[in-house]
Amino acid sequence: MTLDIARSRRPLFLQQRFWPMWTALSLGAFTDNMLRQALLIGIPFGAIKISGLPNADDAIPIIGLFFPLAMLMFSTISGQIAEKYETASLFRRTKLAEVVLMAIAAIGFYLNSGLLLIITLFAMGAQSAFFSPARLAAMPKYLRPNELVRGNGLCNAGLYVSILVGLFLGGLLIAMPNGGAKISVILLVASLAGWLAIRNAPHGAPNSPDLRFDWNPFQQGARIFSYAFRAPGVVRPVLGAAFFFYTSTLVTLLIPLYVKSTLQADELTATMIMGLFAIGAGVGALAAASLTRRRSGLGFSTFGIAGAAALTLLIFVLTQFARNAPGGGTLTASAAGIALAVAFCLTSALMGIFIAPLQAAMQRRAPPAERARILAASNMANAAAAIFGSLSILAVTQGGLPPDRAFLIVAALQSAVAAYMVWRKRRVPEGLHDDTLLAPPHGENA
Repeated sequence: MTLDIARSRRPLFLQQRFWPMWTALSLGAFTDNMLRQALLIGIPFGAIKISGLPNADDAIPIIGLFFPLAMLMFSTISGQIAEKYETASLFRRTKLAEVVLMAIAAIGFYLNSGLLLIITLFAMGAQSAFFSPARLAAMPKYLRPNELVRGNGLCNAGLYVSILVGLFLGGLLIAMPNGGAKISVILLVASLAGWLAIRNAPHGAPNSPDLRFDWNPFQQGARIFSYAFRAPGVVRPVLGAAFFFYTSTLVTLLIPLYVKSTLQADELTATMIMGLFAIGAGVGALAAASLTRRRSGLGFSTFGIAGAAALTLLIFVLTQFARNAPGGGTLTASAAGIALAVAFCLTSALMGIFIAPLQAAMQRRAPPAERARILAASNMANAAAAIFGSLSILAVTQGGLPPDRAFLIVAALQSAVAAYMVWRKRRVPEGLHDDTLLAPPHGENA
């Protein structure tokens, strides 16, 4: 443990070793997703102009691609920086960069330049590439091993609630008169609040202060992935987290097309479904935090992915009834539509239960001297998976695949992952070797 953690009567959520990081993470997710949703809704529906594309729908995979592409490009160097330098100072600098980027986004909205806004989204991905490994590697410094699932669950809950609010406001405001100006003000205020919060983060000693930088991205990328494969029990959680990011990216990009083409509904319906998706993920993350005290929660991960597969299949079935129901595609106009909304929410809740124990397993099992670089490798895998998810949407926009049938493919992939997790648990009983965490409890009120 690199940080002396004093016992406190306050809940973990309110302790200084946690709340500044949580606040900065949540507000960063809010700004990222508010801008991203404004682009996803504003460009296809004509509120934001972009030149050079004959079909505005073609911008959707580009928007989905740019953020994870930036994370993939910069993760090799960001992992080394997170390993070499003190954590709190890295937090402050990366969040200050976010303030600058939100000012540039405000200029993009003022000029109604979709191109400048997409470039800004790419830069925000780069900023996240530097913040994310520092934040993930900081958690084992600030938290005890038996607090990691809880900490990740709370972080994910804040993340998904922030995504929800960002999705809702981004989609709602961009459809209003002067929506770009309103979004600009909110983005600037949120980024400033995140920077002020992270200034309270406690000191976190560097893991490898004598590390020498390797500026070759291919060589360093191969090296950090070798760390992940070499460390016992790390690579499977890394791959599981990447699968989560693949499916979540694919589904969030699929929803606007699904609503527009399959349900024949408007942008507010798309925003509502994406909001329900984010609500469910937040509920699932909180459930993971509360269900897994002193346990790794990996058994709950298996349950989560299996349940998500069943519900994703149900989404396809319910769609056939909802789109033929009266009400012009409005979800609340029919019983099938309401059931569809509930299915979206529950699916994401189960995926939220799936991901939190995997993140904690990576942090707990990674050797401290290589932890930030292993987590940077996880970020690279997540980014690559998100890019693949963005490109997969081309099967809908260019390949003619009906959006509702894409959910069948997602359900099949989720079923395969669930089957593998069940098989491994039965074949290798020690596969979940740290399922029971024996670390002493740090307070009982967190």
